[in-house]
Amino acid sequence: MATAPSGFVVGEEFLADQRYEVGEAVSLWQDTWRRMRRNRFALAGMGFTVFLIVVAVVAHFWTPYPVWQQAVGPTYEGFSRGHPLGLDDVGRDMLSRTMGGVEIAMEVGIGTALLSSAMGILLGLLAGFYRGWVDNLITVVVNVFYGIPDLLLVIMLVVIFQRRDLAFIIIAISLTYWVNMARLVRGQTLSLREREFVEAARSIGTRDGGLLFRHILPNALGPIIVQGTFLVPQAIIFEAFLSYLGLGVPPPTPSWGYMAAEGYQSLQVAPHVALVPAIALALTLISLNAFGDGLRDAVDPRMRR
Repeated sequence: MATAPSGFVVGEEFLADQRYEVGEAVSLWQDTWRRMRRNRFALAGMGFTVFLIVVAVVAHFWTPYPVWQQAVGPTYEGFSRGHPLGLDDVGRDMLSRTMGGVEIAMEVGIGTALLSSAMGILLGLLAGFYRGWVDNLITVVVNVFYGIPDLLLVIMLVVIFQRRDLAFIIIAISLTYWVNMARLVRGQTLSLREREFVEAARSIGTRDGGLLFRHILPNALGPIIVQGTFLVPQAIIFEAFLSYLGLGVPPPTPSWGYMAAEGYQSLQVAPHVALVPAIALALTLISLNAFGDGLRDAVDPRMRR
């Protein structure tokens, strides 16, 4: 027997028949995915991003024609069954070169995001955790890089080292983008280092490395991943602009920026030569930014309803 709140005696059978719905415990990422699914624009961006990655992988091994092969058909040929996106000014297949451009864009975007994130995370963790002279030194370096225009820094590196290969372009762009990640991680670390679970780990003798990489970093991954998703489109548009200026990866590498620059010269004769890479670049940036916006809204607890 049991006593109800009103004072009446209630039988065990009555209590056994009661059913209470208890909210299911979910992890941060399960909760994030549930809220992501409500944002159809973000889901569309994520789906198109996955499609781009698949195309980049396929283009690494196969394209309808070699991206450098010329005279595969009449110069400036428009859309046709054999060449769905037409041909350029020297008779190269635009579909093959656009697929190759997807590979270059994904390599630059993802490579830059990973490299700049690694630099920013490491320096941000050190600055926020140790503070003092370590924080002051890293802050000075961050402020110096903030004071140099991104384009000027990359042009200086390209001119000084006389290199324009893809790996060097990724490194050069990463040297301009790590500062935002470092500031984000520093702020997260300053907040987390005073939390109870970090103090508990410190009290049982956990070393600094364990505190940083086993306790602080995992709890800051949400904002870090969101910031990393925004680095990808930023790096892609930066590389495209460099290639448009003739400072990106050298031809015949099919960079969208270089393809658009070539097509601009023949815009009145064959507009598809410039429009195809421009549209591909625009769709890529829209999808990546939509995915990043949706992920930010899903991770940010202030956006929860």
